[in-house]
Amino acid sequence: MQESPFYQRVMQRGIEQGIEQGATRATREAVLKLLQHRFGEVPESITNHMTELHHISQLEAFFEKVMNAETLDDIQQ
Repeated sequence: MQESPFYQRVMQRGIEQGIEQGATRATREAVLKLLQHRFGEVPESITNHMTELHHISQLEAFFEKVMNAETLDDIQQ
């Protein structure tokens, strides 16, 4: 049985969304691990901020901020 072009597009979009969500989740987890490694306990304000970042580009920018921060205060600014 051949699948319709519409069905194929819907399935492809679902696959792409799943991949994007997985990448976002993995990046969020990597940032959290980096925070914990560098600064110990992570304040709730920072973890709350991270949950508001829904795009991989936002999380990547936040990752860079964490990499360059000397203190937690640098991240919260």
